[in-house]
Amino acid sequence: MTRVLVVDDEPLYRQGLVEALRRPGIVVDAAADGQEALRLLRRGDYRLVISDLSMPGLDGLALVRAIRREAPATRVVLLSGVGTIPAAVAAVREGADDFLEKPVPRARLAALLEALVDAPAPDGGVVTRDPAMRALLERARRAAATEATLLLQGESGTGKELVARAVHAWSARAHAPFVALNCAAMPETLVEAELFGHERGAFTDARVARPGVIEQAQGGTLFLDEIGEMPLPAQAKLLRVLQDRCVRRLGSSTSRAVDVRFIAATNRSLRELVRERRFREDLFYRLDVLTLELPPLRARPDDIPLLAEHFIQRFAAAYGRPAPALSPAARARLLAHPWPGNVRELENTVHRAVIEARDGVIEPAHLALEEVTAAPATELAGRTWEAVEKELILSTLARVGGNRRRAAQLIGMAERTLRNRLREYRQAGLQV
Repeated sequence: MTRVLVVDDEPLYRQGLVEALRRPGIVVDAAADGQEALRLLRRGDYRLVISDLSMPGLDGLALVRAIRREAPATRVVLLSGVGTIPAAVAAVREGADDFLEKPVPRARLAALLEALVDAPAPDGGVVTRDPAMRALLERARRAAATEATLLLQGESGTGKELVARAVHAWSARAHAPFVALNCAAMPETLVEAELFGHERGAFTDARVARPGVIEQAQGGTLFLDEIGEMPLPAQAKLLRVLQDRCVRRLGSSTSRAVDVRFIAATNRSLRELVRERRFREDLFYRLDVLTLELPPLRARPDDIPLLAEHFIQRFAAAYGRPAPALSPAARARLLAHPWPGNVRELENTVHRAVIEARDGVIEPAHLALEEVTAAPATELAGRTWEAVEKELILSTLARVGGNRRRAAQLIGMAERTLRNRLREYRQAGLQV
């Protein structure tokens, strides 16, 4: 069952969109503002969000940013009563998949559903012909038939959430919620409340009781992204949940039984974090039942043109225009790029190129790829990933004049994760 979320503060238009999108096999939910939309997103697995741009409180652009942090595989379309080029550019920069002017014709809505929701995707949504990646997906498919906890490791942007969603879809829990939580995308003080929920009055702003993401995933799958960034106190409580299969909300004296499958992901070496006493060893062994290591995009060169064509077709269909061709020079430029942000960076690059290409051909200039100097393979041999990551972070920061947000985007890393790395470097005596 495919789920779509409509977000608009105008009741009549919101209800009209809901009715226009309803059809067999599609469940359409509605939210009156961005905050309500985020609450619904954390409880359910939405394939598509259609949101108004201008709303009180959390507006459309802020909602796009939140979705990209918490549910990067979800497609987002922004709507506006006045379609302007600057607004459309801003929406795309924040990660929106499309920008449409109100009122949206029913035929256009139908095309959106076909292009972004209904179209089947191979291997649970992962597009690949790489032998190592296909072998990994086969292991994931076998694991889906079990209740084993999975640990997905790989650089940012390699598709860890897509693999987690595929495991959920292949499992007996596919009918129940898939809930994702990015442990690096929220302040440390809120992690426990998000995980375990809270009772009314548990803390200053707890005006009503609220279940955490573990309870929200009841019967289904909870995906904990960037689990290496989880604070140690929350790690201890999560370990208890994994052991006892019970959760206790903040401010509560009673526990609730939960039936949830856990999938964790990290772009760091948890073993190294255990040695540094920043990750609990007992929790690591609870999570490390079956580990899948996702290869970076630079190790899957055959997938680069395949993914590029996939994204070209998808974005062209979303914009209702013929798919542009990829010129030989543009193809060569894509193959030469080291892709530090992996598939996520490639997707954003192709999206930008589809928008810019007006003559039916994507040229290198449309890709607007920044030069990233990759260290020769001989220089990488024998070095730890932490050392390579440190060099990448520092060199990227130097290139962008210390702009942390831009550096995080180029690397394909959450901004909070980048801040955490820089704090670690300063604690080690490095002036950054």
